[in-house]
Amino acid sequence: MQLGKFVLSSGKESAFYFDGRLLSLDPEGIALIATLFLKEFASSRANFVGGPTLGADPIVSAITLLSYYSTHLINGFLVRGDKKKHGTEKQIEGNLSKDARVIVVDDTCTTGKSLLNSIKVIEEKGAKVMRVLVVLDRNEGGASEIKKAGFLFTSLFTVQNSKVVLSD
Repeated sequence: MQLGKFVLSSGKESAFYFDGRLLSLDPEGIALIATLFLKEFASSRANFVGGPTLGADPIVSAITLLSYYSTHLINGFLVRGDKKKHGTEKQIEGNLSKDARVIVVDDTCTTGKSLLNSIKVIEEKGAKVMRVLVVLDRNEGGASEIKKAGFLFTSLFTVQNSKVVLSD
């Protein structure tokens, strides 16, 4: 975590910045994240993992790879912020099928806006979102918004009193 003055993707200013990709693009970091997140798939009976690109990209890839070595195969996909303006003009990259049971992942949750936008796109495709998993909940209202929308929300870490702590 870096201290300073930062503008987040939500447009909010923050006194700290968590770059989840430094953790999710580290071999040990992504192995731990994917292993912990993969445990949630059996209990939820989810068969797909996806989330907003770019934060979800390495997490989705690692979970799909680890699932190959388990008895519960998980397919992956990514959700663009907007539809492509060229080629197939898709907003979802990957093989998300109608009636899929999905766990949505991301590295960080602040306002929940990008996660909720991804969930909307996923549900428009006919898939069912089972839960949302993130590495860090910045504790700035996003988790509450996601829960208010009716989704289970879990984070590995939470910001409390300007410190990152393990979530309950």
